[in-house]
Parts: sequence; C-alpha cells; structure tokens
Amino acid sequence: MAYDKPRDDHSAEKADYLKEPATRTIPDQDVIRHQPQWFRAALAHAPESRRLTVDGAEIHYLRWGPENRDDDPERPGLLFVHGNGAHAHWFAFIAPLLAMHYNVASMDLGGMGDSDWRLAYSRDSFAREIGEVALAAGLGPKPVIVGHSFGAFVSLIAAKHYGEKLGGLILCDFTIRPPGERREWFLDGPERKPTRIYPDLETAKARFRLAPLQPCGNGFILDYIGPLSLREVSKGETRGRRTFEETGWTWKFDPTIFNGLAMGSDHAEIYRNLACRGATMFGLDSKDYEPGQIDFLRQLAPDKPVFTIPGAQHHIMLDQPHAFAAAVGAVMAQWHAEGALE
Repeated sequence: MAYDKPRDDHSAEKADYLKEPATRTIPDQDVIRHQPQWFRAALAHAPESRRLTVDGAEIHYLRWGPENRDDDPERPGLLFVHGNGAHAHWFAFIAPLLAMHYNVASMDLGGMGDSDWRLAYSRDSFAREIGEVALAAGLGPKPVIVGHSFGAFVSLIAAKHYGEKLGGLILCDFTIRPPGERREWFLDGPERKPTRIYPDLETAKARFRLAPLQPCGNGFILDYIGPLSLREVSKGETRGRRTFEETGWTWKFDPTIFNGLAMGSDHAEIYRNLACRGATMFGLDSKDYEPGQIDFLRQLAPDKPVFTIPGAQHHIMLDQPHAFAAAVGAVMAQWHAEGALE
C-alpha cells in the first residue's frame, strides 16, 4: 500500500517504497510545465471555501457548484478525500470537470491542509470528519465519497459508519487485503519527527516531492499543488501538540497523526458488507496494482467493479486527470441511473 505526502528529507516514509527506485523516469524536457488551457479553465471555476466543526476541530473543504448557474444542493454530488499529507487542492482541477453534472466537494482531513490539528487522531476521528462533511456540503440526498490512498482507507471507515446515508464509495489505489494479510502502515515504524522549517518559501517549494516517489509528466500540476502544501509559521505559534521554535515555512500536515495510528484488520469485511455501492480504481502502472489482490476483491464483492487507469501510477489524478475524472463520472452516472443517489 502507499500514501502520499510532501516529502521532507529527514522524515520517515513507507520503507518498502523508498527502498525501490521509481518504476520509470521522465526526461526533464518531457515534463510539461506550461499550464494547458483546460487546466487554466478548471482553476478559473473557483470553489467556495467552507469550514465545518467536527468533534471540536474546524475542518476545511472546497465546494463547487455548476458554473454560471444557480446552485442546487439537491443535485447528486461527490466528496473527494486526499491521501496522506495532501490537501483539498489536489482535486481543484478535477472537480470542475465533473461540476457540470454534479455538486463536488474536496476536503482537508484533520491535521492536514487548512483544517485544524488535533491532540489525538484515529481512523474513527477521520471517518467522522468525512461523513459529516459529506452530509453537510450540499451534495445531494446520498453523496458519493471518492478516497485516494490513505484517504481511501479512512473513507472506507466512514462508509462503515455512514453507509446508509451514502450513495457509494470509490476507493482509488488502496488495496483491501484478506484478513490474514493485514498490513499496518504506521504501528511498526518510528515516531515521525517534526517537519523541518525552511527560511523562505522558495527553499521550501524546492523540497516538494511525491511519496511514494514517482515521476510525473504533468509538472504544471506539481507546480500548483506544491506551494499550496506549505504554510508560514511564527516562533511560539502552537498547532495541535506542536509549538514552533522558529519562524519560516513548513508543510501543512501534523506528523504526529501517524504515531500509533492503527488501521485494523476488518477492511475486507467492511467492504463486502457496505450499505452503499462500492467500486475500486487502480493506476495500471501503480505498485499497488496487484492482479492477485484484484482477483480477491472481485471474489469478495462481485457486485463492486474493479478497474484500472492506463498510464497512471499511484497518483492517478496527477498522471491522468481526464481519465480519472471520466472514470469517476462514469461510475456516478451508472449509480445515478440505478437510483442509488436518490
């Protein structure tokens, strides 16, 4: 399994990914830095920034309605949930591609992005945040949750608790394994060190990396999400359990989230027994794409489709944004036609 966060050169990462080189490389001259027209048009469809208090913490999310039309909160909708250490803007160029037909939101999980930091985190605290935002954001009678990587894991837990109020769950590049193959991403590792504070924004921006490490030909997307992964902090400022000892720039995530965070061994049971629709998407070139595990998923829940996106590694929405949006839209259209979103 994998998760994503802006990589700091002294932070502990998922060991089995860092020991291996990226599966392929992209020559610098082939990395696209100029923002194409579709991307600029998507960002021009600006969302509304909102906050919702969940269990004492303010959770930030972005909300898109139809462009140049009155918003209709009864339209079917979906909520994007980012991966480890990422943030809502990872979907700011995806959401407008779907907003013509659906209300769309993208949230910052607690301790990440522009949401508050907590004194303690658990899979259930994240699940509560996801479920409450999904129901409060005006995403129709039965919203669909689309979770990527770590966000898929906690979205699965949210669907366990909120499934009867949801239209469906789409897991993106997250592997559900048989109970006997339980893997804990965080329990066996060392405690995460505090993120480094850089003296200026330019120095910090230069440290942005995808994790798990992979090349991305759409450099213009990395140039967009990288700076939005950083915040300026002041000496003496306190967030969660950390008081910053110097002024500068650092990443928008709380590394204490993952100290002792238990994932559990009940994922297969939860997925099989969801009270809402379910589907799973993988990047065809992702290290998380394992044909044997795909077979297990299909046997576990024959009613829940499993499919791949060619040309995509773990970060599907960065590698193949249009194919990612089209796949989500196709699943949404099917579930809408079947009445699951009403």
